[in-house]
Amino acid sequence: MTTIADVLIIGGGPTGLYASFYAGLRDLSVVLFEAQAELGGKINFYPEKMVWDVGALPPTKGKKVKEHLIEQAKLFDPTIYLKTKIIELTKEDDLFYAVDDQGRTHVGRTVLVCIGGGVVSPQKLPCFIHNNVDNYIHYQFPDQQAIQGKHLVISGGGDAAVDYAIEAASYGAKVSLCYRGEKLKAHEAQVKKMKAEGIQVLMNHTIDGVNQAETFNMVLRLKNSANQETIDFLCDHLLIQHGYDRDSALLDKVSFDLARHEDFYLNCEIPTKTSHPGVFAAGDIHYFKGKVNLLAGAFQDAAQAVNQIKHYLEPTSVPQAMVSSHNEKFSERNRQLLVNE
Repeated sequence: MTTIADVLIIGGGPTGLYASFYAGLRDLSVVLFEAQAELGGKINFYPEKMVWDVGALPPTKGKKVKEHLIEQAKLFDPTIYLKTKIIELTKEDDLFYAVDDQGRTHVGRTVLVCIGGGVVSPQKLPCFIHNNVDNYIHYQFPDQQAIQGKHLVISGGGDAAVDYAIEAASYGAKVSLCYRGEKLKAHEAQVKKMKAEGIQVLMNHTIDGVNQAETFNMVLRLKNSANQETIDFLCDHLLIQHGYDRDSALLDKVSFDLARHEDFYLNCEIPTKTSHPGVFAAGDIHYFKGKVNLLAGAFQDAAQAVNQIKHYLEPTSVPQAMVSSHNEKFSERNRQLLVNE
């Protein structure tokens, strides 16, 4: 027998995670899909950066904010699929059918689109990589304890690459940066700061292969793009910052019309309500006048979208959930927390 969810949430970033939690408050069953191998969305790109702009939350590392969001999202036992990309969305008899990239079909009474700027994947290193060094190749900033006292090579010449080079050096890593071009693309002030830190910069070099090494974790085959000469370069960790591929094909593969803003964002005359009944949007993917593109704004969007969904499904329902401080859903959990104080 096919299970029909109250809401299919597409996207497991901050918006989708908070929507999962708030939907539980509103007694809505949730199925959440995340195309990547882990939840968190854009926060995964800055795990060691401090987040300052969430109300009442002290400066907190991105990875810790993500942990809290995931824990909160799972509070009411949603069904969560990782490494699951929705590739087709159709509607029939007031039900939505979402087909994933593994051939499964999921059925929901409503859809909440929380895909941010689309499915974002880091551009991979296009060369031979020995299997035994996979754990030392990173596409997101590695844990600071893992690189402390180690040699980290960063491949890339943009703002992120240079910022990460400076940050890694502050954690006690020996840092080298290699870039294929003759001039770094990062802000000039940051480039000067990086050079002042004594960080080695290898211009006109690309990574042509990655192998195991005896004294270090890996040896990079670096190729000089100017004269085609190659050198072997030993290091412990490699951070790739070559940019990201963005996939928003889902919005072009729905069986109904969705009004767009700037040919991409979902245009919502009323915040979170798209042009098609039963389809809602929250976070960076949706546009309305006055939209706030912050984490705090994402949480507001998520709550508003869920309230709209609840009203769509049950027109006589109350406009919003009871505040958590007086909500009976938390009574037992509150008692447990008080006992453990």
